[in-house]
Amino acid sequence: MPPFSLASLERYDGQNPGDLIDLKFNIPFLGHWTVIIKEAWLSHREYGFVDRGLRVPFGISYWQHIHRVVARNNHSCFIIDDIEYETSWKFLDYLLYLPLMTIFYPRKFQYRKFYKQ
Repeated sequence: MPPFSLASLERYDGQNPGDLIDLKFNIPFLGHWTVIIKEAWLSHREYGFVDRGLRVPFGISYWQHIHRVVARNNHSCFIIDDIEYETSWKFLDYLLYLPLMTIFYPRKFQYRKFYKQ
């Protein structure tokens, strides 16, 4: 979840193919962000799933987010967010990069705090 009450979770079906997740953002022009889980996998070394945007913020025409948790060794892992997005205007793609990073970057600290418990 984005930090500082930027969003609230309106719907969470899970992380299996076909499940829906809906976030309501408290930021102008973002509104609701609804994704569908397209794929999920689990092996002894990796867990992951792919969400694809159904209802995305103003200006974004394509959204895909690959979530991966990959074992590094027996005591640690890598958490990888691979995000692809497009707009109808290349300049807007670049313009949105920083605001999107401010939403996703704090997750590093949230994960670290959660897993230290």
